Amino acid sequence: MTRRRRGETMARHRNGGLRKICGCPRTRWPKCSHGWYVNFQWDGTHYRFSLDRQLGRHIESKTEAKSEADRLRSAIREGGHRGGHPSEIAPGDLTLEAYSAKFLEGYSKARGKVTWREDDMILAQIAAFEIDGQRLGDKRLSAATEDDFEAFMRDLKTKGRAASTRNHYVQVIKAMFKWAVRKKYLANNPISGDSDIRREKIARRQRRLQGDEEDRLLAAANPRLQRLIVAALETGCRRKELLTLQWKDVDLGAGALRIQAEHAKDREARPIPISSRLAGVLEMGRTDPAGAPLGPLAYVFGNEVGDPIGSPQTAWENACRKAGIADLRFHDLRHEAGSRFLEGRMPLHHVREMLGHASLSTTNTYLNVTGHDLRESMRRLDKERECCKVVASSGEHDQRLPCNEEVPRPGKRLTH
Repeated sequence: MTRRRRGETMARHRNGGLRKICGCPRTRWPKCSHGWYVNFQWDGTHYRFSLDRQLGRHIESKTEAKSEADRLRSAIREGGHRGGHPSEIAPGDLTLEAYSAKFLEGYSKARGKVTWREDDMILAQIAAFEIDGQRLGDKRLSAATEDDFEAFMRDLKTKGRAASTRNHYVQVIKAMFKWAVRKKYLANNPISGDSDIRREKIARRQRRLQGDEEDRLLAAANPRLQRLIVAALETGCRRKELLTLQWKDVDLGAGALRIQAEHAKDREARPIPISSRLAGVLEMGRTDPAGAPLGPLAYVFGNEVGDPIGSPQTAWENACRKAGIADLRFHDLRHEAGSRFLEGRMPLHHVREMLGHASLSTTNTYLNVTGHDLRESMRRLDKERECCKVVASSGEHDQRLPCNEEVPRPGKRLTH
């Protein structure tokens, strides 16, 4: 309810104009150690200030905070507040955790980042990180230092996080402080240009299926995993995209399936043609144990009755171990598929569409063409050149012209 005296409006919530700007739930405010703030309006002026800063000491209990807030409000109404109008809350007084919530909404989500959930997870881990027994998220934003975040990054490395994973954290940390400066939460960026917090160069992963590894892997996998492996190799889809695929998204008659936008990493739907090999696999899983067709909402790569399944990681690791295959990740099948598409002469922009990439540069990082494939491409090129016509003779060597070019007038010499 709003309570009014002459010219006064108090904040509209049960705390009587008192609040905290930490990341703690409101029910924990009376017990958490963060400072109290007063939100108060008088004669058209909105006052927001820190009780600790106004009084020069820390106020712990809500009862004392309410008493001091009432005293300050009375002084303001009577014009006896010596410090004049209390200053607005300095943006830097936000806790790092509270600022992170603003960053997530105002930057990650507002920009339409499809990876905002990953940003949320990273920000939560940063807030939970403890230095000398204090959560980093409980620090004021203005008090967070480069040393704090360098310690956090060292901890990630100590825990064995991959360089590619650490690079994601670096990207979020740098973005959050650049945004803090741009939005005036901070005057300066605490992360300096020569900080250890920087992206690491990573050698591109080159893992392809070798020799009979595909046959061995399929022989070692259970039937459900077999179908998933074939689908990954035939479509290039991500594991999550396959696990969330439902029969309503599959049209065997038209020979196509559709990855829905909500399940795609780039949040864009895309059609995928169904190969003859994949069609056979899909037909085998089209019915339940009783022989009845699964419904449209059933999951294509779910269990026997079409319910969704959890992560197949354990089954994958068991199959690799049984097949004697080392250093192979399920995601490598996506790279393998993209490389096979290219080797099969699929245009690069079609490969990009199959993999669901926004740019060709991203697609290029997925394609690992072997030396044998390069030699095979040159062999095909040489074979196509055999159709060249002899149009002139010069000593020992015939001069040739590709078949689709016009034969020159007599006497005109060509260089090959």
